[in-house]
Amino acid sequence: MSSEKSIMRRNVVYKESCLSGLEKMGDETVDLIFTDPPYYQYRAKNIKGLKNHKDVVTEFEFDEFKSEEDYLKFLEDVIAACYRISKPGASGYLWCGDDYVSYINRIVEKVGFQFRKVIHWHKTNPFPAIYTRKMFANSMEMMVHFSKGSPKTWNHKPVNEMHNFIESPICMGKERRAHKTQKPLKVCIPYIEISSNPGDLVLDPFMGSGTTAIASLMTGREFIGFEINDKYCDIIAKRFEEFLENSSTIFEGKYPEVIHSKVKADKSGK
Repeated sequence: MSSEKSIMRRNVVYKESCLSGLEKMGDETVDLIFTDPPYYQYRAKNIKGLKNHKDVVTEFEFDEFKSEEDYLKFLEDVIAACYRISKPGASGYLWCGDDYVSYINRIVEKVGFQFRKVIHWHKTNPFPAIYTRKMFANSMEMMVHFSKGSPKTWNHKPVNEMHNFIESPICMGKERRAHKTQKPLKVCIPYIEISSNPGDLVLDPFMGSGTTAIASLMTGREFIGFEINDKYCDIIAKRFEEFLENSSTIFEGKYPEVIHSKVKADKSGK
């Protein structure tokens, strides 16, 4: 599907599966991918010695994969679709658990991206380990940086901010929403600013609580996202309302919104 035939509107979160939504997007239309997919955390739920230890196995409603193989195949399909719609030189950032970094590195290379670096987020106030005598608190999350060829956009910040390591508390206070894995804006905005320019299009296939959209709006970027959970779509819509109430940004008819009804693909554009 060419970019001219794409029917996806900017500054919209669509309530639908990301795979069906990505099919409707035109080739080479996206400047940056920034996303936080499910981590697949059912791995140890049947191990007797870990029963009821939520610091070891955190069961989220969006982790519904039947096996590790299904999970990795799903990620590969999404990342391959992202490759098609990314412009040459576009960058991508994908959050992941530490035990899947090597898998994801191989997947991004397999579909055609170049793996660039793993970024480490140190959570300064992580949830404590329940069984502290035999378990460390999980205070790190990873983000894989990749690109379609050499990155076209690379906006340097001060040298001490150009590290593959960032420290921040988990999402707290007024920013916090009813989403268990919400990322704070502080660990998203710097990378969006480095790898895109104002007016660029940022894609998030797993919009969750809408942090990528809010970060894009705050930095003058536009976005397209997908989210299948009604509860999270309502959270995103509320965040848009709050942003518009407190913002002086002029959107020129492109106000952010959540569209709950699915949009049919324009088959003639393929």
